[in-house]
Amino acid sequence: MKKLTDYEKYIRTEELLELQKTEGELCCDDELTFQTIHQIAELHFKLILQHIKLADQYMRGNELAKAIAQLRRINVHLEHLPNVFDMVKGISPRDYHTIRLALGRGSGQDSPGFNAILQQGPTLWAPFEALLLQNGLSPLTLHQDAHKYFSLFTLMQELHTFDEKFQSFRYSHIQLVRRMIGLETKSLKGVPAQALERGARTMFYPQLWRAISNLTDVTGSSYNPQPLD
Repeated sequence: MKKLTDYEKYIRTEELLELQKTEGELCCDDELTFQTIHQIAELHFKLILQHIKLADQYMRGNELAKAIAQLRRINVHLEHLPNVFDMVKGISPRDYHTIRLALGRGSGQDSPGFNAILQQGPTLWAPFEALLLQNGLSPLTLHQDAHKYFSLFTLMQELHTFDEKFQSFRYSHIQLVRRMIGLETKSLKGVPAQALERGARTMFYPQLWRAISNLTDVTGSSYNPQPLD
């Protein structure tokens, strides 16, 4: 019997590497790639959910620096996730359909991690709004007085980045779907692939996006630019 190193015991490599199909079970060679990439993504999602929980906790405790750090870690994951899924593009569309048929009625829309982020991401608004109210601020006035409330402003920017990067990740996934199965088709659950485009337009924090437009309107009304000579 193989003696495991402390590294193998701690990382639980034996259990981890047994989570994929064996060579004899694969419907095609690239099924291992498909399964492993999606398992990697679920681990990223698990970490993002941990950081969301901690960011919420720190905001409620008025620990802005710690909350900012958690949001930045979320945004690092969202920066890398599109590259993780880019590895799927190495699979030919024909082989992808072989794998897709092996999924039964499975779909990326069933991802527990992704769906949990959809549910928990917006919950960060409540503790952030409470911080705004404590300081008599709105997103617009925080933009206007950013230097006075710089930590709170930085926190708002990281929340905005989280929302932006999650939307970008969803859009990059749409591009992957378009490349592998096309958008003029339906998922294995019968849902039109084009429905993904509607979902990608969903925002966690519409108040932050609206504040940018309001800032532009307010600032624009204070000057009358003249044409350049």
